[in-house]
Amino acid sequence: MNEDVLLHAIGMADSCELMSAAFAFPDEDLANALSSGLFMDDALACLLDADAGETALGQASAALTDFARTDAAELIEVLRKGNTIMFLTPGNDVPVWPYEAAFRYTAENHQGAPSLFRSARTIDVERHMREAGVLPKNARREPSDSVWNEFSFLSFLYGSLAAALQEGRDGDAEVWRDRIARFWDEHASCWLSAFMEKTREESSAQTYGKEYAALASLGKIVLYMVEADVSQWKNRG
Repeated sequence: MNEDVLLHAIGMADSCELMSAAFAFPDEDLANALSSGLFMDDALACLLDADAGETALGQASAALTDFARTDAAELIEVLRKGNTIMFLTPGNDVPVWPYEAAFRYTAENHQGAPSLFRSARTIDVERHMREAGVLPKNARREPSDSVWNEFSFLSFLYGSLAAALQEGRDGDAEVWRDRIARFWDEHASCWLSAFMEKTREESSAQTYGKEYAALASLGKIVLYMVEADVSQWKNRG
């Protein structure tokens, strides 16, 4: 077993899980972690495990450092208002849709309201999840193709890859690499980076939501690293 390869997979799993927490509806744990600096410490540690370069580490630190100057009680209210305004505005004029099918539907300039549950894209995300043996607990109440669910799924895939590597199950490790690559090609790569860019763009136009620009900057770094993994695996194969 290559220890560096194992550590990379663990770091990527943890990085994706942090991004899932960052974009889910904010709770006190997230606000406390951001304001105390624990979130930044965890993010930098995860990226370091995943062998991120100095440039990426510097960018992540710069994006998150201002959170440490905030009060947690105030921050959670700001985050909740920003999350609601940016991602949960009622009707069709949502600044940034946090669901893959709706985001891509809008980006493709379709007319009318997007489908949130029965879109072919949402159903296909669930297919990927079921094939891997996992499905969000709230799948009946919320679309499975949310940004936080897709990051959580990537975390699960990387975590499963790490477990296979640690246990010397080389064949299973290849299966998990293939699942990561297929989910990236068919879904994550089609919108998550664009979602981060749109979040950074829209946050400058909103009274609340600027904190999400910083989190989106971290998201871009993590997504770049997933893309690099997939490219490496394809070139190797």
